[in-house]
Amino acid sequence: MLLTQREGEVTVVVKIGAIGTGRRGKDHLRRLAQMDDVKITAVCDILPGVAQEAAAIGNSRKYLDYREMLKQEELDAVVVATPAPVHADPTVLALEQGIPVMCEKPLAWTLDDALRIVKAAEETGCICETGYQWRHNDFLQKALDRLRGSGVALVRGTWYHTIPLVESIRDVKTGGGQIFDQSTHIIDLSRYFAGDISTLYGAYTLNARTRAEFDNYENWDGYAVTVKYMSGAVGGFTGTYALFIGHGEPVVLDIVGSEILVKFLGDQLTITTPSGIETLGQETAGFTAGADIIGNFIKAVQTGDRDLIKSPPSDSIKTLAATIGANLSAQTGDLISPEELIARASAGENIAAVDLTYL
Repeated sequence: MLLTQREGEVTVVVKIGAIGTGRRGKDHLRRLAQMDDVKITAVCDILPGVAQEAAAIGNSRKYLDYREMLKQEELDAVVVATPAPVHADPTVLALEQGIPVMCEKPLAWTLDDALRIVKAAEETGCICETGYQWRHNDFLQKALDRLRGSGVALVRGTWYHTIPLVESIRDVKTGGGQIFDQSTHIIDLSRYFAGDISTLYGAYTLNARTRAEFDNYENWDGYAVTVKYMSGAVGGFTGTYALFIGHGEPVVLDIVGSEILVKFLGDQLTITTPSGIETLGQETAGFTAGADIIGNFIKAVQTGDRDLIKSPPSDSIKTLAATIGANLSAQTGDLISPEELIARASAGENIAAVDLTYL
């Protein structure tokens, strides 16, 4: 890391690279470009034009091959924002070279790849964060404190959306579907309050949209998942790709305890008790990811403070197993245990986001 001095203060400047500079990668780069203690050193994307646009954000060098970038550059940290099927290789390689990584969610496309990331993070001791930004919401601890002593009875989550604009996400064979790609955020956050998921059952449909109506649409359009948590709590998650941009329904996550309702509406949090309603933050029309996951990642790299890392791979693999389990349940009709899926993957079984034999 670079040391700079200004007005008598020494600043630790993190030299960072980005692998995958599409929509989400550029979002991270724009935030990094605002930070005085960060130098965007290099970016990489397999599409030359996309890489060029990204390089302009931080006036950095561009690469088309992440292996070459990691070989040539001296980096203090890396952001991996490639599509989920190609998260594992660059993340593992960076960790093996001693470089901390912020890897976008979901952690990987297969549980085998996720286990590779978990192993690399544990063996190298490198900082590794998964891109579940709601874990960095400033109000989470307050909500958790208010729930203490109150058993969680019920969890409810909804995420209504339209056909994804990004082609790789639109196709279920590369995007994994709404539960895997989007609702993974609220499923992950539910685990923060209710604990790990013991069993789940999923039922999906393609009923409102048809392949004949929309070109290149290979996906489900309605999703429903029923879950039971190891804590004894129960819950359900619903989602859709059948609506339209501007439908106005916020992303919702409810946590119900004894005489308390914690509700997320986009980036707003309300806590309702017999004493009244406490409102924290501003309601948003959708999920804006306002929590500063990148800022906390940079601070963790600078200071070594792992308390700033909210979703290490050893934890985020459990959310991944839950969303993969939901897809598998919807395809097979089986009741699924995420914990058993991880055990099966550890024993060598190939368990991917979508089982193509059922498509």
